[in-house]
Amino acid sequence: MNKDIYFTKEYAQVNELIERGKAIFIDIECEYGHITHSAIKREIGTQINGVKYYDMVTPYGYGGPIIHEYTNMTKLIEVFEDTLVDYCETHNIVSEFVRFHPMFQNQEPFRSIYDVSYTRKTVGTDLLNFEDPFQSEFCSTARRRVRKLIRDDRFSCLVAAKFEDIEDFIEIYNDTMDRHHATDFYYFDREYFERLKWEFGDKLFTTSVFFEGRIIAMGLYFMSDDVIHDHLNGTLADYLHHSPAYLLKYTMMNWAKANGFSFVHYGGGVTNAEDDSVLKFKKRFSSHTEFDFHIGRRIWNHKVYDALCRKKGIDRETDFFPAYRAPKIAVKKN
Repeated sequence: MNKDIYFTKEYAQVNELIERGKAIFIDIECEYGHITHSAIKREIGTQINGVKYYDMVTPYGYGGPIIHEYTNMTKLIEVFEDTLVDYCETHNIVSEFVRFHPMFQNQEPFRSIYDVSYTRKTVGTDLLNFEDPFQSEFCSTARRRVRKLIRDDRFSCLVAAKFEDIEDFIEIYNDTMDRHHATDFYYFDREYFERLKWEFGDKLFTTSVFFEGRIIAMGLYFMSDDVIHDHLNGTLADYLHHSPAYLLKYTMMNWAKANGFSFVHYGGGVTNAEDDSVLKFKKRFSSHTEFDFHIGRRIWNHKVYDALCRKKGIDRETDFFPAYRAPKIAVKKN
């Protein structure tokens, strides 16, 4: 069975805080096989005829349904769809938005259920197939900057388990979000970090870069089977010119390689553009390793979906999904 953290019920429960909803976990075991599916059920603020409706979304990051085993794939998929149809009808679910896991390509068996589309690449460092990932996966610019930093005695690095340094991380992460003028979605309440620590303490670790004894950059990571997921990072603004983020990636890569992990997955950019600056930075540590990221859309109740769009004054054909949550400036598809 796949044990990736993004597919677990517990990860969905932690992310209730981000999506302001309720975690659901569908577990289907039958004669045809085993599927699990986690999501966040969110209330839609607009009511129709006085009735509350909801939609579902993948918890922050990746997820979607995952097949653990099967004897008859076609029949298992049919059971899964029937289960979701019944669930959505019973619980007034209007639509669902899925961010499939790029490392597992779990969208493939579910193309008959969701409107699946490719959006962008995600990247990572392959620790298994390269004897020296630093030389093979890090670009020349990254290698040069790392070597400069490790020769400078003012800098030091630390890998720490169990997220005990939560206070330092929150300070540095919030400073980074302030600098980027991030939207509220990318600011996580202290309770989110506390719940992560409570639920996944043994699977969390941080890397820290110190400058003359002061922490100036940190990364937060998940250990998930043989994969390290790079979750969140930050650097204090006053030290950006030193480029400590390169040392964070190097320190984490070395630790993961030494401890028998196969991949470090960094994720993608903040937009779907090929020249997205965040993705371009991550590619500096991923010269040969990338994954296709897909999303899935499904309208479970077309009548209510259309009614919500009309009531919000939104064109249902906008690229934004679900359309009734789109800003009113949304542009119709060509």
